[in-house]
Formats: sequence, C-alpha cells, structure tokens
Amino acid sequence: MSKKRPETEDFYRKLMQATNAIGAPHFGEKPEEVKVDIRPDSSIGPGMFKPDPLKPGHYKAHPTTIRAMRKDIFVGGSDEFIDLEKPYTCFKCRQNLDLQFWTFCPFCEAPFPKDLETL
Repeated sequence: MSKKRPETEDFYRKLMQATNAIGAPHFGEKPEEVKVDIRPDSSIGPGMFKPDPLKPGHYKAHPTTIRAMRKDIFVGGSDEFIDLEKPYTCFKCRQNLDLQFWTFCPFCEAPFPKDLETL
C-alpha cells in the first residue's frame, strides 16, 4: 500500500469537514476513487488537456502538464471541490492557477515558493 503525501491528507481532511447549508456533512464517508489516464502528447500546449480519441473518458496532455499535476485530486459531485480552491498567479509567466491541482506551474515550470500555503 502506498503512503499518501501530507498535503493529500490535508486536502482530504478539509473535504471531510465541509458541511452543507444545514450544518450536516456535505460528503459521505465512503469516497470513491476514480483513475483517469492522461496520455503524454507534446503537440498539446502546456497546461492544457484534450480528450483522448483512443480512450473515451480519458485525456491527453503535454508531458510537463502531467508532471505538474497533483496525483490526487478531490472532486465533489461533478465539479472540483471549490472549498479547496487556492488561486495563485505564477510570478514568472503570470498565468492564473489553482494550487489544488498543481505542484509547480504547468505553463513555464516555475516552482511555487516554498513558504506558500497550499491549503
């Protein structure tokens, strides 16, 4: 069994603490894990994804984009979990990003500052 990274555990803990309008837990206790294959394709621009015509429901992306992606992304229902949103503007290329999805800038490969809070 692989051990999850500390920030993955922090995202999961925050997700499980979310409540709905009446104060009840927003999500159930049984998370569902879904694996999505993302095939490397250098013809796709960095930071972008395209549906994979060979595998419906899967995607293609630039190799840098794949390396920059967090390997564990939490989704609530059919949308990304907005409470985990952490807007960030890359200091190098000025692209707007959401830190819940990236480990470094997928556009210019700039690292995120080490003192940057990810939650």
